[in-house]
Amino acid sequence: MNKSDFDYLLKVLKENAGWDFSEDEYFVLDKKITNFVREKGYATVEELIDEVRIGQKAFISQLIESLTLLGTSFYRDYSVFKQFEDNILPYLREYNRGVKKLRIWSAGCSTGQETYSVAISVKNKLLNVSDWDIDIIGTDISEQAIIKAKNGSYNQFEIQMGMNARKIIDNFHNEKDTWLVNDNIAAMVSFKKNNLLDDFSLSKKFDVIFCRYVLSLFTKEYQKKIIRNMYNVQTPNGLFYLGKKEKVEGIEEFYTKVPGFDGLYQARSADKVQKLKAPDEGSTKDKGKPEMPSFIRPEKLINRPTISSLLRK
Repeated sequence: MNKSDFDYLLKVLKENAGWDFSEDEYFVLDKKITNFVREKGYATVEELIDEVRIGQKAFISQLIESLTLLGTSFYRDYSVFKQFEDNILPYLREYNRGVKKLRIWSAGCSTGQETYSVAISVKNKLLNVSDWDIDIIGTDISEQAIIKAKNGSYNQFEIQMGMNARKIIDNFHNEKDTWLVNDNIAAMVSFKKNNLLDDFSLSKKFDVIFCRYVLSLFTKEYQKKIIRNMYNVQTPNGLFYLGKKEKVEGIEEFYTKVPGFDGLYQARSADKVQKLKAPDEGSTKDKGKPEMPSFIRPEKLINRPTISSLLRK
């Protein structure tokens, strides 16, 4: 793919999907475009780009969808899921024991491995909660990815990416060369096609949102829009996961980093978000030492050790 076609493709992706790829990612895009050319039977990349230049929206949407199939695996970043299982879920159980509900959103779920990993963690750690209302939803812009996620069907290579034999046997069953998710896991999970740039049609409030390795694809303008929309569908003190070492500018306006946890943030209270949006009107009492998030030290449990201190042992 020549420089002119590459620059044009970047422009199309930014205008139609809000993505902000750089020249450093030339080879990644070039490989995906080459695969798309081969799959659709074009003679050359240039022939494909010529059709993109015609500007048919349906075709551009199809191209964008083919580029969204990012790398994923079960229990990606194992340390994140270990902290989620060992520390976060027990706190959520205590925090939500009055309402007996748990809502988790896996945004940009690709082919479903992250969403099912969350469900398996919930099954393993939230014992004796059969009377709870548990809802885990995975969304992605790719219809192709959502179809595969709904099927809950993975080949031998995919199933071994991130899970040991015990986890596989406990949560999947084998049919010929395919591993299918068990019914008790599938019952907790639903999938839906969703573009993060569109108005959210999700009516529920979420205790936890996983949005890992997704926001970094977008321009800074769109990142802030998506973060604001996600904040608006979080429960008070809700939790938000970025990628393990992912940095997103402006997230601190809506979320506080949770010390000792990889990629974990907690929603700020609404009044503090207002103060951050209008700093001249707020007081200066928050300029000193950062306040310990209420999730880490709930007022009702002030004598319990913080999660951060438990992790240091």
